[in-house]
Amino acid sequence: MNNTELTEAFLKTNYTILPDDVFKEKVILKIGEIVDFNSTIPDLKEWTFITAWNPLPEIFSKEVNRKRNTDLMKELKENGFKLHLGIGTSEDGKWSEESLFIENISTEKSLFYAKKYGQIAFVHGENNHKLELVFTEDL
Repeated sequence: MNNTELTEAFLKTNYTILPDDVFKEKVILKIGEIVDFNSTIPDLKEWTFITAWNPLPEIFSKEVNRKRNTDLMKELKENGFKLHLGIGTSEDGKWSEESLFIENISTEKSLFYAKKYGQIAFVHGENNHKLELVFTEDL
């Protein structure tokens, strides 16, 4: 997959927050859309949707990917972040990656974790602003 195809795939992905004690229904996020979580999480200012799965160009087994995501989740919790389970799914539904929605995390901190876990991009948002795809390096 070349850089243009990869970027297009990221832009067309559905980033879904799974139901839990805060999000009563699944929430599907799309790059470029404006999202407002004020009624769900009033003190939420910014957030990130990220995974530790399959750092390109490596493709790992589900077991290895789940371990990587568990490690990321543990590290985030140890550093005081509130998070929710999610899943990123391609537009055609042919692939998906377990992911995390992290409350009140800056772009800079998100970039740190994305690079640490070998990701080339993550989704970052702020209330009443368009969701952005943030790359960890130039493609």
